[in-house]
Amino acid sequence: MAIIPESYLNSVVSIGVHINQADIAWIGTGFFVGRASGQENQVYPMLVSNKHVFEGKNTIVIRMKKREGDNLMEMNAILKKEDGSPLYYTHDNSQIDIAVLPLNAQVINDNSLDFPCFDIEKNAMSSAELRSNGADEGSLIYMLGFPMGLVNTASNLPVCRMGCISRMSETQINEQHNILADIQNFPGNSGSPVITRPEFVSIAGTNSLQVSVLLGIVHSYIPYKESLINSQTNEVVEIRSENSGIALVHPVEYIRDIIDKIYPKTE
Repeated sequence: MAIIPESYLNSVVSIGVHINQADIAWIGTGFFVGRASGQENQVYPMLVSNKHVFEGKNTIVIRMKKREGDNLMEMNAILKKEDGSPLYYTHDNSQIDIAVLPLNAQVINDNSLDFPCFDIEKNAMSSAELRSNGADEGSLIYMLGFPMGLVNTASNLPVCRMGCISRMSETQINEQHNILADIQNFPGNSGSPVITRPEFVSIAGTNSLQVSVLLGIVHSYIPYKESLINSQTNEVVEIRSENSGIALVHPVEYIRDIIDKIYPKTE
């Protein structure tokens, strides 16, 4: 059976844009993250997604569940200030495709909205933390998101896909800023969280990661390209591109870098 905490599933939200007053196009995925505020049982609420999902938009639509019952409420999240500058934060390294939008805790409370989230310290591990705790190439993972507009009217439950870590070496992270994952992601999965699957069996003398934690965020995939060449002219007449099945995942440390700029970690 799948071993996924219910709070993780509920923290994932579909991201949409208004086509007109009545219709919404669902274009991507985001997930809620929290950082302890220093006050008892209170966190700073944030929405995490890809930078390319937010760019070029003034407002997005997310759906949040009421604390009582299963009713969903569509919320408009404003992405830009009046002067056009973004309200969301990005990484200092422009190659990192992550955006973090601080949310208004007062609005969440006033509307009695539920806010399940990943605690960025307790429910997440950096690539170095994962390696030291037994996760490595071949470790199983889940991706939670809303590919191809697969959004239900009465439910915010994401689509779950299973795969494994393909490469997570320190060299890979330093050079490419990505974890390679063997998992199929499609349009709409941009911004999907990737979590580890607890493993309780390991080869003698090795560790295994026995908890489910946030590993990172999907942002794209490596395409496989094939050129068709004219036999008479030897010129390329067509280039076909397909999904290779290797997804690119920014590890948690880059999410933490951004959050540290917004809400510095307190001891």
